[in-house]
Amino acid sequence: MSETVEQRTRRNFGLGVFNGSFWLLARALTDPDTILPAFAVALMGDNPLYVGLLVSVVNAGWFWPPLLTTSVMSTRQSRHTYYKISAVVRMAAMVAVWAITRYVAADWPTIAFVGVALSYLAYTSGGGLGLIPFMSVVTDSVPPERRGAFFAMRYFFGGLMAFGAGFWVKWLLGEHSGLGFPENYARLFGAATIVAAIALVSWWFAYEPRHKVETRSLPLSAQLVRGWRRARREPNFRRFMLSRVMLAVAMGLFTPFIIPYAFSGLGMTEAIVGLALAAKVLSNSLSNLLWSRLSAVRGNRYLLLVAGSLEVLALLLVLSLPLLPRAALGSVLGLQFDLPLVMLLVVMAAAGAGESGQFTAHMAYLLDLAPERTRSVYMATYYLVVLPMCFMPLATATIIGAQGRYMVAFALGAVAMAVTMLLYRRLADLRNGPQPATAASAVTASRLEPPAK
Repeated sequence: MSETVEQRTRRNFGLGVFNGSFWLLARALTDPDTILPAFAVALMGDNPLYVGLLVSVVNAGWFWPPLLTTSVMSTRQSRHTYYKISAVVRMAAMVAVWAITRYVAADWPTIAFVGVALSYLAYTSGGGLGLIPFMSVVTDSVPPERRGAFFAMRYFFGGLMAFGAGFWVKWLLGEHSGLGFPENYARLFGAATIVAAIALVSWWFAYEPRHKVETRSLPLSAQLVRGWRRARREPNFRRFMLSRVMLAVAMGLFTPFIIPYAFSGLGMTEAIVGLALAAKVLSNSLSNLLWSRLSAVRGNRYLLLVAGSLEVLALLLVLSLPLLPRAALGSVLGLQFDLPLVMLLVVMAAAGAGESGQFTAHMAYLLDLAPERTRSVYMATYYLVVLPMCFMPLATATIIGAQGRYMVAFALGAVAMAVTMLLYRRLADLRNGPQPATAASAVTASRLEPPAK
């Protein structure tokens, strides 16, 4: 007996929540703000250049496929096939990361670094390829009134699992596991591979409804020409894109280098990586419930200001870390807590929540700003502007240098974030515009942009 439309909708809803929960767990186990910087330091030593290069390559993979495939997908009736292709690419890439770490890293670290970086580039590029097909199936099979709950449940269950995984990572990378490098990271990436495979294969069985298909696609070059023309004519669009650029500058100067600074500047051990991960993913996931509501009630410009304030707070707190006394606060889970460590966890929590709110608001504001008929023009221009900013961590590594000028980079990040906030204040309030964002559309929009800096 064939399924009814309602049964297919329920099936897609359940598969989507299952897929999202495990995808968020896999993402946490390969987090570019905590896990990957720590891995780069363990593999290549205390050289920020490798941290910046690895994080930049990972981030860039998310953005170039949507830039090239947005117009192509609009003419395809069957888009789920592209998701399946992306899933195979991503699973193969994760297996490669595990194998390289397990069998190559100990004896040939430079070769291992190149191999892992290229494998992660393939992984995130596969994610960028599958992004539009995934959102297309969700948009056409999950009713608008249920999309807010759909994404909220994905983030709630995934966030809880990722929070628990943070304590496992703390044990795995700490002394009590009895595992040294690279075996500890090989097991971590092996677990991430299994979890990612569960997530990717589960959505493989989603039902794809019929889509509205465009009769012709606008070439990318034409989209970009039209986009720049609109940017010249629309001051608010220019300010919006400039705010996204400045946000990328601020985050590139800050988040990938918190953990390396904790190692070299504060003398902390790898055990703190799991706790930092737990603090970040829990605040990132649970804050989405607040951000979606705030977007609906007060609008996305207001959400940008509130979430941006959390990033300002995180930057100011990280600048205070060298001034704090190493006052012991007790031992928990076998780890000695002191004031700098507690403050570091507060920094990660504030940064995680702020990041979540800003990316939600940025994409929702873009959807509000762009008329539906010409939305692909705005999106293509947006992705083109954001793509080169993915390499900001590499530029930051040159600022830090061998002298370890982390505080200089963080101070510059605070200045860039202050400029970002000024640009937010100058944006038009589109809350009462022609296409106001709802809670569901705000959360849905945030998935169009991955958690890249």
